[in-house]
Amino acid sequence: MARIVYKDDKYTVKANRDGYILCNNHGKYKNHGHLKQFKTCMLLIRLMENNIVPDSPYLRESVLRISTDEKYLTKVQVKMRKSKNKYININKGVQRKWVIDWKTI
Repeated sequence: MARIVYKDDKYTVKANRDGYILCNNHGKYKNHGHLKQFKTCMLLIRLMENNIVPDSPYLRESVLRISTDEKYLTKVQVKMRKSKNKYININKGVQRKWVIDWKTI
């Protein structure tokens, strides 16, 4: 059983034992997403109302599930296609410059 934490004309946030459920009131049952924190739910609501595409891939997937605005969904899909998976080789190491102290030689 979930209790309603936040509600407005477009979105409803429900709290359950695993986290929060963000529901779109104008959409079908499939237009909902499960999130861990309340502030993330509020962030998504603000981003969707202002038509801002999130930087995080996880938030983009959540927006695709929750939103019903077709223009906004195409913006998010275009950003997802353009973004690249960035690989950083952490084993590259740091190149050090050897400094010779001529006074000790």
